[in-house]
Amino acid sequence: MRFGLFHNLHDLTNQRDYADLLDELRELAAICDETDFDVLWMPEHHFSVWGRELLPNPLMTAVDLAARTKRIRIGLAAAIVTFWHPLRAAEDIALLDQLTGGRVEIGFGRGNYGLEAFNLNPEANPNDQAKSKLVFDEAISVIKAALTQERFSFKGQIYQFPAPGFAADRAHTVTDPDYIDPRTGELVKLSIYPRARQNPLPMWEVVNSLDSIQHAARQDLGIIMWRPPVAALRERLRVYRDTLRDATGKDLPLGERAAVMRDTFVADTEEEALRIAGDPMMDSLNFSNWRGPGVFLDPGEKLPAEQEAAQKQRLTYDFVRDRSVYFGPPEKIVQQILHLHRETNISSVVFKTSWAGLPHAAVRESVRRLGTEVIPAVRAALRAEEQRPVAAE
Repeated sequence: MRFGLFHNLHDLTNQRDYADLLDELRELAAICDETDFDVLWMPEHHFSVWGRELLPNPLMTAVDLAARTKRIRIGLAAAIVTFWHPLRAAEDIALLDQLTGGRVEIGFGRGNYGLEAFNLNPEANPNDQAKSKLVFDEAISVIKAALTQERFSFKGQIYQFPAPGFAADRAHTVTDPDYIDPRTGELVKLSIYPRARQNPLPMWEVVNSLDSIQHAARQDLGIIMWRPPVAALRERLRVYRDTLRDATGKDLPLGERAAVMRDTFVADTEEEALRIAGDPMMDSLNFSNWRGPGVFLDPGEKLPAEQEAAQKQRLTYDFVRDRSVYFGPPEKIVQQILHLHRETNISSVVFKTSWAGLPHAAVRESVRRLGTEVIPAVRAALRAEEQRPVAAE
C-alpha cells in the first residue's frame, strides 16, 4: 500500500509573500522525504482571485522540490492537459522525469472551471461536456503516444501530428525512411527528446464519475478519486477493474492502480483535531460543494429531500465524518485506513491535511505525525496480516 500527501498553495488574505508559501511547501516535501510517505501530489489551477488555489504550474514546482529531496516521488494531480499543447506537455513531462531522476507520477485532469478554460483553451470549456471530453481524450492519447513510442503519429478530430504537408525547412531535411512517406518525402512520424527516464512512466487520471473511471480504464491509466465512501469506492473499483479488463486484457486485482483521497488531520483526540482544523476543512468542502452531497453517498443511497437540500446548501461535519474524513488520534486513523484496505484492497491513500485558513504550523505537525506515527503503523499491521498463517479448511 502506498501513501501520498496532497498539497495546494492558498492564502485567503491575498497579502502573504508567495515565497513564504513556497517555503512551506518545501518544508512539507522535506518531511515527506524524511518520513514514510511515498508521493507528494500537487494540483494545477489558474486565476484564483479568491486565494484558495494558487499553484499554476506543478511541473516547474516539481523540479524545485526534486532538487531539494532524495526519495519522495513527485505527483501531478492533476495536470490539466486540456490547457496545454499536448506535444509540449509530453516533452515537459519527459524532461521533468529526467530532472527528477525518474520520480515523476503524472495525473491527468480535464478541468472543472470555466474561468480557466475560457482564458486558456475555450475548446475545453467544461460547460460543453462533449467537446471538453474530446479535447481531453485526444490530448491524453497524444501525450501517451509521445511518451511511450520512439516514433509516433496521431490523427484525431482536434489534433494531427505530424502536421500534414511538412517535408523540409532550413534546419530539417528528413531522409530517414522510418520518419517519412517514401513516395512523397512528407514527414509522417515524430519523436520527442528526451525520452522519459521511467519505462513505463506512471500515469493516472483524476476521476469522479463512473464515466470518467471508464475513460481512465480505456486509456489504461490508474485512477485517483476524491472522497467516495467505502461502499461507493467498491463500486468504482469494480467498474474500473472490469472496464480495464475488457479494454486492455489486463486482469488486475480489485483495488490495484487506484488511489483515494481522504481529508485527514492528526491530533491527540478527535475533538482537538476538530477544534484546530475542523472549520478550515469544512469551509474547503463547502467551497467545492457545487456537485452537492452526492459525492459522499453510497450506491443507491438517497437522502430525504429536506436533508439533501440542507447538505447541498452547507455540508456538516457530522454528515461527512464517517464517510470520508480521518480526524483524530493516530490509532483511530490507523484503524480507519486498515478498514478501508480490508473492504476495498485499494492500493493507495492520499491525505489532504491542509486547507485555506489553517496555520502552517498545524499542517506541518499533522503531516509529521502521519509520516512517523500513522503510516508506519499501517504498514506494520498489513505486514502482520500477510504473515499470519491461513487456517486449514
